[in-house]
Amino acid sequence: MYVQAKVEGYSWRRFNGKQGKTVRLNKVVYDGAAQYVRHAALRVCRDRGSLRPDNCSPTRSYKGPDQD
Repeated sequence: MYVQAKVEGYSWRRFNGKQGKTVRLNKVVYDGAAQYVRHAALRVCRDRGSLRPDNCSPTRSYKGPDQD
């Protein structure tokens, strides 16, 4: 399993988990511009290996607070 996150203006970023274990994600992306975006998307995927395509959940969109 892995989580993919995307903020506007950037490509998808992958955060891997551990097989058969519960993993708490508390990741920080050290790009200052990524903190000031208004829209973000998140999805969870199941890694099925190199021969079969991955299964991903529907993409969930989030809107941040209005920033001036």
